[in-house]
Amino acid sequence: MKKNLGFFLLFWLLLGYSQEKTIVSDWTSLTQVINIEHRQNWNFRVTAKIRKENEDNGSNCGLWCRIDNKDKSTGFFENQYYGIKVTHEWKTYEVKGTISSSAQNMYIGAFAQNNGDFYFDDFKLEVNDGKSKKWIEIPLENSGFEKDITASNGNGWFEGIHSQKVTHIKHFTIGTSDYKPFSGNKSLLIKGHDIIGTMPHGKFMDVNGIKLYYEVYGEGEPVLMLHGNGQSISAFMNQKDTFAKKYKVIIVDCRERGKSTYDKTKELTFDIQTEDLKQFLEKLNIKKTKILGWSDGGILALSMAMKYPEMVDKIACSGANIYPEGVKDEELKSMKEMFASLIKENKEHKNDILIDLLNLDLKYPNWKYEDLNKIQCPSLIIAGDKDIIKTEHTVKIAESIPHGQLAIIPNSSHYVPEEKPELFNELVIDFFENK
Repeated sequence: MKKNLGFFLLFWLLLGYSQEKTIVSDWTSLTQVINIEHRQNWNFRVTAKIRKENEDNGSNCGLWCRIDNKDKSTGFFENQYYGIKVTHEWKTYEVKGTISSSAQNMYIGAFAQNNGDFYFDDFKLEVNDGKSKKWIEIPLENSGFEKDITASNGNGWFEGIHSQKVTHIKHFTIGTSDYKPFSGNKSLLIKGHDIIGTMPHGKFMDVNGIKLYYEVYGEGEPVLMLHGNGQSISAFMNQKDTFAKKYKVIIVDCRERGKSTYDKTKELTFDIQTEDLKQFLEKLNIKKTKILGWSDGGILALSMAMKYPEMVDKIACSGANIYPEGVKDEELKSMKEMFASLIKENKEHKNDILIDLLNLDLKYPNWKYEDLNKIQCPSLIIAGDKDIIKTEHTVKIAESIPHGQLAIIPNSSHYVPEEKPELFNELVIDFFENK
């Protein structure tokens, strides 16, 4: 099980987008759907040849596979975000598993994340009934990408992760290429460009025994942007341009995320990350800053405002909680189940980082509402009305801060900065500008 939290959560977000929707994200996928309802309980394996250019810029690519059951539940889901290393040489990569007992459709695809040129060729799907050693190949349309792929005709493939819901991702182009295919005359080429988090001007800062990666945009008063648990700098792709027109936007990969490093001997906590940020701001000679935090980044904004109030002008927090039970019961249960599964399947320490990230949110923070009385700066507390954070918890956080304000965004989830970026950006900027 090699699930990336950001990929997994955005997977559910994309299911809700309408056909031909264009969104902003740091990853995209090209997908094909196959009916497998007559292969239930069979074993399967999906293979493809993959390579990439720009090996060392923090980009990722690989295979992914999902099985949808007849009742619309998910019977299998895996991607290769962690556990594989794609180089400039063609290599074979594989996802394998068992087809669920009520399976209907299998979605297989190529995914690419961040800037770079990502090449795919010779997709193959094989099944085995478990009684013999013989594998049966199920034909895929345009499996070697010899036919062109265009926006109007993917020749069996479509951009997105859900049949009939084509989702175009800005900053990515998808097509075929005749440059060094593995076989035949062409291969699939997915190009990512101008995606924050892997830009050439990014820098590293030595703080608290690690290296924090960061990027700076715009001029003026500083605004520090802090991403969520399974995210990185690219989480703020919908905010960067708008805020950079007014502010000096500083976006940082928190330790153990993105391109930032971490100390394996120290537990990942909000306290240690707060110290990271304090030292980071000091080294940048920033005396006072506004902070925009999303999810765990919102928790860090609250922590900074409590521990280092002299460094914080205002905070805007979206989808933050002050103890683990502030997360909705079903979501917390799902996190615990994923945590147990990751530990069980942690062969050769491949899941170590994911385990650390889940452990962070399952154990921390452990504040009380009265602790928030320490926060004296103006604080905007935001959540979607369908957020994974309990609405009553969000309301109580805002009420517990002396200068707290509350904004519950209708028809939105934990991903309101991506779902409703125009509304979200205007709301936060108006708050920062005292409007």
